[in-house]
Amino acid sequence: EGIMPEEKQNLAMKFKCKKCGHSIAMLTNKFETEFVSKLGVEMGGATDVSKAPMAAVSSSLAQAKEELKATNPEDDLIWTEEAEQRIKKVPFFVRGMAKKTVINFAMEKGVTTIDAKLMDEVREKVGM
Repeated sequence: EGIMPEEKQNLAMKFKCKKCGHSIAMLTNKFETEFVSKLGVEMGGATDVSKAPMAAVSSSLAQAKEELKATNPEDDLIWTEEAEQRIKKVPFFVRGMAKKTVINFAMEKGVTTIDAKLMDEVREKVGM
């Protein structure tokens, strides 16, 4: 009489990355177990990922992630010698944030070369 048959109680699952070997475990309660089974997820043993209900989403996200890694717009920016020297003078504990601010500003303006003039604009705008 309930949402779930008595034989389906808690479910323990272990996931292992085939690439690095790292594994995680998950314990679900009986309601979560029922929800997962209603989604059509096969439990118990290796499953063909392409047959999983969210396989299309998962593979699309994985592909997009790889595409993002391959195209880093920051790589297209050129720093002049003076700009590089100025960013090196920023204290190390905020240098990364300062550099990211300058890069974002350059990308928003469509600038491909970061020079002292651009850094002055950033300083004026954000008060660095």
